[in-house]
Amino acid sequence: MINVSIIGVGLIGGSLGLALRNKGYRVTGVGRNLSRLKAAKALGAADFVTTDLKTGTEKADIVVICLPVNLTAKTVKDIAPFLKPGAVITDAGSTKEEVLKGVSSVVRRPGGKIFFVGGHPLAGSEKSGVSAAKADLFRGASVVISGTKGVPRDKAGLVENMWKKAGAVIVRMEAAEHDRAVSATSHLPHIIAFCECLLVNDLDRKDGRVKRLLAGSFKDMTRIADSNPADWAVICSSNRRELSNSLEAFIKRLKEAKKNLGNSGKLEKMFSRAKTARQKLLNI
Repeated sequence: MINVSIIGVGLIGGSLGLALRNKGYRVTGVGRNLSRLKAAKALGAADFVTTDLKTGTEKADIVVICLPVNLTAKTVKDIAPFLKPGAVITDAGSTKEEVLKGVSSVVRRPGGKIFFVGGHPLAGSEKSGVSAAKADLFRGASVVISGTKGVPRDKAGLVENMWKKAGAVIVRMEAAEHDRAVSATSHLPHIIAFCECLLVNDLDRKDGRVKRLLAGSFKDMTRIADSNPADWAVICSSNRRELSNSLEAFIKRLKEAKKNLGNSGKLEKMFSRAKTARQKLLNI
């Protein structure tokens, strides 16, 4: 039986725990808040729970860090002395270059016998906490694997197989490629949603009737603005270079739309291209 320790048993960590326990893995949940950990165990997301890093990781074959990306490198450094030789650490963070750079000094030191494989499950919701966890959250979802250079194939395979058992589809990408892509597909949409809420709120402060006009379009577009602000501030900051480039590209598109406001024909062509692109991208 494979022992998996999940550090951070919230939406992602809790969903992974639920999925893996259904597939015969032994799951240990590790965190700082004992009451939340007990809740995770009661929901079936872990076999054992603990607030002690040593107790929670010393028997692990795989350690999955499901924490904000700015805490990953420190967590790897903290648990490294406790891990058995051959253990593999992975993460579920939304950025990869900064994470891989941060952990390299620990896992690539001379004589090192632990390994790190970058991971990013493209699944989740605007909800947070283990109460929102679902055993099928990763079914059919893509999980990016990166940073496997220098990692033995069987060790990287442990991580890939774990995600496959949870129902995910593996996508292998270099860290830079991943960060460039998700800056446009994930991080930029969150910034747009947050900014749209601020824009409409400004209007409503001037005219309280505005909130009565909020229907499907606003609700659909801004659903992800209910996400954890602190987590997304960290993610966006971590991917600031690529996100800045995506923002510039998006602003260019907005300027194109603004320029064409007086020409419905050009707007229709632009919107038609966008509609076709969406259908192609989503296979609908």
